Amino acid sequence: MAAAITRSRRATIKKEAAGIRMRCQRERLDTEQTAAEIRHALPEVQQLEAWRLALGWSRSETITQVKALYVADGLLPRSLSDPMLCRWEHDPRERPDREYTVMLCRAYGATPRPARPGLP
Repeated sequence: MAAAITRSRRATIKKEAAGIRMRCQRERLDTEQTAAEIRHALPEVQQLEAWRLALGWSRSETITQVKALYVADGLLPRSLSDPMLCRWEHDPRERPDREYTVMLCRAYGATPRPARPGLP
């Protein structure tokens, strides 16, 4: 796993990502383009976190959105916590299972992409 990012750097990333999101909104870029801009400017941000930041959501807001999708589908929401989402965002060895991937993509308005060959 890459070196841990300090709390102060995390705060800076959040602030810089918010600025990028606002610029992208003014330029009328979509969420996918905004996430790409965040990843380009902040290379330590992984894809899943970039999408969340592109929407301006906290982890708690993301969890609320995912749970709302389960309820809208008439399903009992699965357990999802800040620490789970944090691991998926920051540890490349940790990935959500297929069901969580689909629900996160729906919440973010994204399309799931197949795993790259050679990756679990």
